[in-house]
Amino acid sequence: MVFSLESLLFNSVQLPGEQVRIILALLGLLATTYFDLFNKRNVPNNLLYAFLFLSLAINFAFYNENIFLFSLFVAIPIALFGYLSYKMGQIGGADILVLLSINFALPVHPSVSSLTFNFPFIASLFVFSGVLFALYFLIQFAFRLYKSNAKPNKLAFLMLIPYFILAYLYLNSPLYSPVYFSFITIMLFASIFFVAYREDIYKLQAQKISLSRIESEDVLALELMDQELVKKYKLNRLVTQSELDRFKKLKIKELWVYTKLPPFLPFLLFGFILALFFSKYLLLF
Repeated sequence: MVFSLESLLFNSVQLPGEQVRIILALLGLLATTYFDLFNKRNVPNNLLYAFLFLSLAINFAFYNENIFLFSLFVAIPIALFGYLSYKMGQIGGADILVLLSINFALPVHPSVSSLTFNFPFIASLFVFSGVLFALYFLIQFAFRLYKSNAKPNKLAFLMLIPYFILAYLYLNSPLYSPVYFSFITIMLFASIFFVAYREDIYKLQAQKISLSRIESEDVLALELMDQELVKKYKLNRLVTQSELDRFKKLKIKELWVYTKLPPFLPFLLFGFILALFFSKYLLLF
């Protein structure tokens, strides 16, 4: 069989073993989310590798060449983008492995999603999880910043002007979709909110701690440090074991670390459920 991307995307291709695939992906997400929430965001490596191995193995148990090759094709940008984000301290290593596992378990949407054509299931997962995270971000930090009487950078609210212009045009467009409009509004408002309260948000998520308490995989809050010190010691955002050893030789006593970052896997879990049943609403037709 010759791999045909066009045939896979634009024809109604049944995902083989889809019920087993859904159960595997859901159980893997439930298990990893549990540790993300109740084990200080430390998901056991054995669990992550087992999830990834089983997600790959299920493709051979219910083998379809086009679907398997498609999952490999989609996995490449996930791995590359994930690795870059990991090195920048934007995402955890466990999150990348979970995303790859879900991609291999469900390369395309199962029949329960009621789509007339195929596209990567992980794409819908990103959308729903991202919107859920943006909502959480807005609600959580709006309440905490209100209590602390934080003062915003009012220039950030100038971004609302092009938003209202584009919103007016889009509301009168034949391509108008209430789902798209709602999602774009939530994401944009979250971005404006972040820009307006950037420094305060950084401080709410970080604290200055002694070197003895810093662990490998921690993320440094470089934004809150003396920038001359950051350049002098060539500090990286992601702490590795070699970096910890170097800090000890440099006799650095304390650093700003993001100790209160919200876990991401719970948003993936709920985004997964929404993507299963509501991905059809992401289509414009």
